Amino acid sequence: SGINAEYGHVLRTMNFLHSAAHQAPTTSTATNMNAGLVRVKEKHTARLTPDLKRSMCSKCKVVLVPGNTARVRIRNKQGDQFRVVTCVLCGLSKRYLVGNQQLKIETCPFFENT
Repeated sequence: SGINAEYGHVLRTMNFLHSAAHQAPTTSTATNMNAGLVRVKEKHTARLTPDLKRSMCSKCKVVLVPGNTARVRIRNKQGDQFRVVTCVLCGLSKRYLVGNQQLKIETCPFFENT
């Protein structure tokens, strides 16, 4: 149908921008591509998976690469384990609850269709 075809084009565009940004994650071009990805997402009200959202800084839009542009620490608080990811460039920190699943530092993002 027409709606699915249009949304497929949006997903292909977002996938291209994300893949291109990860080719050279520390460049300003990668940051611009991530910013473009966010603009496309907002324009078409598309949703990104948590893995994709966690692979870029929500403040400066840089690709978060552990050991390069991001510092990743595991912290315990009140019996729960958290993965704390800090952007080296802007200093923004995010905490993610680590459940019973294995810690995933490197992720392969996919897009949601909702």
